[in-house]
Amino acid sequence: MAPHSDREVAEALCRLLPGASWEAVALARGFLASSGGATDEKAVSAIREGSRIAPGRARTLLARSKTDGLLATFKERERKGSAENAAPKLFPARITEQRFAELLESLISDRSTVKCEDERDTGEYTLADYSLCELSDRLPINVKNAGTRFTNAQALVGLDPDDCIPIPAYKAFGAIESDSYSSLVYVCSVDFELARRVGEVLKETLTDEETLVWGILNDYTGSGVKAAEDQFVSLTVSKYWERFQKAASNTPFVAISARRAIRILKTKPRRTPGLGLKAWGTGVSGEVNVHVSIKEDMTPWETVRDRIVSKGVGDILRAVGRRRQEWVDDPEI
Repeated sequence: MAPHSDREVAEALCRLLPGASWEAVALARGFLASSGGATDEKAVSAIREGSRIAPGRARTLLARSKTDGLLATFKERERKGSAENAAPKLFPARITEQRFAELLESLISDRSTVKCEDERDTGEYTLADYSLCELSDRLPINVKNAGTRFTNAQALVGLDPDDCIPIPAYKAFGAIESDSYSSLVYVCSVDFELARRVGEVLKETLTDEETLVWGILNDYTGSGVKAAEDQFVSLTVSKYWERFQKAASNTPFVAISARRAIRILKTKPRRTPGLGLKAWGTGVSGEVNVHVSIKEDMTPWETVRDRIVSKGVGDILRAVGRRRQEWVDDPEI
């Protein structure tokens, strides 16, 4: 990131992330107040407004910003994994959500009794991005972009890398054990090149000030950073939607319920490395994922959509909650 003055950094953060509770934005407010002639107490008040920074720490950081510079008061990100650069996940995810939102608008126009609740920007992080509601029926939906090919899929989980989508096991378990999200459906788009194309759009499109703020979001963390990231990405995707839309392919969406994913975990443990076989150190690390087959385990979204249009949301809820009797192993010893 090209060098910028403390004032340029502070003004960019406050202008592009208004009202953000991220502590970097709070420190920027305090810096601007102090450099504008405000007393230290007023600058501290500006820092604490809307943030979780305690008075004593605010005073310490304000003093440090005067001697070492504003960026010295920000908390640097640890350099590991995807934390190195958030762009490969955040922008493709938001673009994929927006593509799916347009499909939901079409569905609702064909069945007017269905309403859509957008849970993304409520300020509360839930398991769903959208919920389709009809009378007392509610279908929560989590939209995913599968953007990284699992190159060792054949060896580790027995699936072709192009026919493999990971579902985080802990999130699926959390969903089915929740009263509100027990019928959660994951709707996925597979586009392994989206992150690269989005990166090109960002380089060509963002203003100098937007590039500065995005760079700071990638380099620094701290309390409230997740909401600040979401705010920046949401506003940017909305502002430049036509360009991002062109970068996104028309890859069809496919669906699988959290319940079905957990069923696969239980009946095909090999699909979950670390449970079905020793995988760590041979190509898998981090989250425990259930790997599902697009062809065998997932349903085209168009099929789900047509069932909702013809039979209602309740039809999908019954499909997600379907049960059957079967013989199971029950060893006495």
